[in-house]
Amino acid sequence: MATEWDRWQPSPAPEFTLRDHRNRKFSSIKEFNGKPTIVVFYLGHGCLACAEQLQKVIDHHGKFNAAGFDILAISSDDDENLKQSIKYFDGKLPFTIVNDPKLEIFKEYRVHDDFEEQPLHGTFIIDADGLVRWQDISYEPFMNVDFVLTESTRLLDQRARSEFVKTSR
Repeated sequence: MATEWDRWQPSPAPEFTLRDHRNRKFSSIKEFNGKPTIVVFYLGHGCLACAEQLQKVIDHHGKFNAAGFDILAISSDDDENLKQSIKYFDGKLPFTIVNDPKLEIFKEYRVHDDFEEQPLHGTFIIDADGLVRWQDISYEPFMNVDFVLTESTRLLDQRARSEFVKTSR
């Protein structure tokens, strides 16, 4: 007989405070509070595949926003290279990009190869309660932004249905 301990449970997203290219603080506790978020870890301005992935996310920003999701990108760049990343997109970013040059948050989210001692690419769907509902961590960025949009919407709907079932009992 299966118990609730036999089922997969989403894990809490690690909390953090990072800064953007203007040195403004971004706190995951404050920013994620009650808002589902897509978090993209990327390797900075020198990674062309990352730039391509971020452009796809930018192109889909309106759809994510309409579905109720915020977007956050976390770069491995130092402060100066983060500014270069912003310039690459002509400063027209519809979402926040922060940096983690010491890779502390990359490591907390396990978006880091401990053997090779290098950051990896990561895409996460975090729900309004701060729980990681889906993730992809790899040596390559996850380019299927349509899948992330569809899956994030499906997971959010699934969560809403389970909340409805709990309250209607």
